[in-house]
Amino acid sequence: MGNDFEVIIDEKTERYNEFMKIFGTNIIKVKSPFPHLIKTREKEVLKEVLAYFFDLELLTREQRENLIVHLSEKFNQSKEFVEKNLETLGVPILAEGCTLVIHNPQRWFD
Repeated sequence: MGNDFEVIIDEKTERYNEFMKIFGTNIIKVKSPFPHLIKTREKEVLKEVLAYFFDLELLTREQRENLIVHLSEKFNQSKEFVEKNLETLGVPILAEGCTLVIHNPQRWFD
């Protein structure tokens, strides 16, 4: 499904360099063209934001390994914990600073 949906991380955002380092690209396949409302913590304040979710099945082995290492370091969790919970918890991409691209829209929005 996610093969038709991708987000492009804006080069002007802080996340751009992070995505280039982890994935080698700023274009990431996502599961759905519809963002979800998620809770995130910013400077000790809990807030709700819109986010897309990675289509983890479409990552290369190297991208997946880089993502696991990155999340492990960022959230101070073991690589084993991250790898075990990656599929269950999913990986959000904040919608802010992204452009959604839908390939083959006729298939989805007839």
